[in-house]
This record gives sequence, C-alpha cells and structure tokens, in this order.
Amino acid sequence: MRRRIVSLLVTALVLGGGAAGCGSGGAEAGKPVDRLAEAKAALPDAIKKAGVLVGGTDPTFEPMTFMQGETFTGLDVQLLEAIAAKLGLTVKWSNVGFGDLLDQVQGHKIDLSVSSMFDRAERQQKADFVNYLNAGTSIVVSKGDGDIGGMPGLCGRRVAVQPDTVYVDMAAAQAAKCGGKKLTLVRTQTPSAAVAKKDADAALNDFPIAALDVQRDGSLELSGPQIEAIPYGIGVAKDRKTLTTAVQAALYSLINDGTYDALLTKWKVTEGALRTGAINGGA
Repeated sequence: MRRRIVSLLVTALVLGGGAAGCGSGGAEAGKPVDRLAEAKAALPDAIKKAGVLVGGTDPTFEPMTFMQGETFTGLDVQLLEAIAAKLGLTVKWSNVGFGDLLDQVQGHKIDLSVSSMFDRAERQQKADFVNYLNAGTSIVVSKGDGDIGGMPGLCGRRVAVQPDTVYVDMAAAQAAKCGGKKLTLVRTQTPSAAVAKKDADAALNDFPIAALDVQRDGSLELSGPQIEAIPYGIGVAKDRKTLTTAVQAALYSLINDGTYDALLTKWKVTEGALRTGAINGGA
C-alpha cells in the first residue's frame, strides 16, 4: 500500500538519532537540538501536571494487548509504557471496547488508543495515527484444509470475524463478489476458537494474533500467506498535535536505543518491524 511521505521532522529524527539533530527550534544554527526534550516540553499542560497518559485498549488481542490477571500486557501495552517513560510519564490503562476507542480519543476521555488498530483513511477522520508495526491479514482454517486461495476462497464458507474490526468490512466486500457461493459472516470475539469449535469454517484476523492462535491449538492452521500488510497506529486526537509529535519522538528514541527491536523479539513479531514512524502513513 502506498504510504505518505514522512514529514521533515520525522526525517530529522531518524537521521539525528531520535534525540539530537541539527536545525532550529530554539537552538543556534549548527548546534544539536534535543527533539525528545522539545517534545516533552510541548506536551499539554494537563498531561505534564498529572505525569500520566491515559491509554485505552481492548485487551482481547493476544499477543498485542491482553490481560494477565489484573494486569494489562502485550506488545502494544509495553510499547506505550516505554513511550510514556521516554516522556517522563506513566500510563493509566482503560479497558475500552474496540469500536469505542476512537470516539474516546476524539472526546479526550483517553489520551491515546493502542489496540492493534490498522491505520486506515476512514479512521483518520477521527484521529491521527503514529505508525509502529506492519501486520497483514491471516486466514485461519482447520488443520488439513491448507491454502484455500485467499479471500476468494472464503466464498461458500462460514467466516468468523470480530465485531467492529476491519474484517467485518473485508468479509462483506468479498461476500458481494461470491455470486452463488454464499459467504456467511459469524461475528464473535474469538474468531479462531469458532473455527476450532466448528462454528465457522475460516477466520480472519491480524497475523500476530492468528499465528499465536495456531501455535496454541493444533487443530488449526494458517491458510496461505498474509494478505496486504498495513501499519498499526497509536491513535491521538487530531486537535492534540503536540501529543502526537511527542509520541512520535519517543518512538524514534526507542527505535534508536534498541528497545523497539527488543520488544518485537520478546513478543515474536519481528517480521512486522516498521521504523518509519510515519503519521497517518497507512492510507
């Protein structure tokens, strides 16, 4: 998918190590500028005073975001906590249904959303997205079904999708192309489990989530290669540009000091590494 050109600020952050680069922004010409310090200083006053970012997530997307007892964890969770630490902040987590995340970001009920959310053009109407990982769509089927032929292979099958996700639209769009071979949507919070229980013939999900489901349940397998990898984004209200810039600067610092790669390795999603740090780069 074609991505937008990253801004000059982003380029400066990459070339300058995410913390110091040459430029203006309050420093004399030719002297290093601490971009992360600038971003911290420009944070909204209410956030600086509280020392806290309110992060919203739907913790049903293991290994990206899930609950371990009473604790939020997963790549999304630990990445945002690392971003907050770079900004001298902590994260207060809020459990928010996936379909409500952007409304809560837009209404400033939460400061950020991070929940394996694809950065798509229609979502950019409500929020700006700092891109941090590439993920494709995977099809999960029963062991032995093999490669069913991608999206066209869903025709004539019951297809499990999680409500309020892009997969509802993807499956519906494919259903319109199926002609006489009816594609039946099965809406469920646990798509792979629906296949395992024979309540569905196939499931659509993000690759990291689908791969973990298959690893844990020997009755399942991935069908064919990933479909159209696009970036996940951390959602920030469109009227909070300084917060967006701060998240972006902190992300670059994590990329440059190795923390980003260490987290991807820990959660076994290194194939999704995305170091552009683009804002709204998914459309």
